[in-house]
Order: sequence, then structure tokens, then C-alpha cells
Amino acid sequence: MKLRSVLLLAAGVFLGLKIAEKLHEDDPNVVHGPQRTRSDQRPAVRLVSTQVQRLGDVATAKSLDAIRRLRGQIRDRLGDADEDIAAWN
Repeated sequence: MKLRSVLLLAAGVFLGLKIAEKLHEDDPNVVHGPQRTRSDQRPAVRLVSTQVQRLGDVATAKSLDAIRRLRGQIRDRLGDADEDIAAWN
């Protein structure tokens, strides 16, 4: 009886390890990482993409600055009114 239990336990552990190994292996149909590298691009395309990235960064910074200024103006206007109206508790 004890030998059969040990054999069943060993078979269960073996099957569990094989199933875990199968579940953790990579799927060849799933893409990992970029499909092409930057060196594959032509220099002109690379130049344009970096310029677009810079313009996007500048636009983001200006947009955030405008939002901050507008929020400051709103706070100033609310602060000028009665304190009871602008109480945010």
C-alpha cells in the first residue's frame, strides 16, 4: 500500500512538472520586441521621425504650461470671490 502511494505521488509530481513546463514555454506566434530595428530605416525617415518627436515634445510642454497658467487664473478668480463660495471641503 505504501509503495503504491509513493508511486502515485511521484507520478503526480512528474505530471505537474511537465504541465508547468508546457505552460511556461514561449508561444512562437506571439511577437516579442520590435520587428525591425532603427538601422533598417533610411536616414531621411529617421531624421523626420526624430523631428516629429521633438515637435511633439515641445507641443506637450507648451500645452502643460498653458493648462497650469489657466488653472492658476481660475484659482485667482475663485480666491477673489467670497471664501464661502469657493470652499472645497
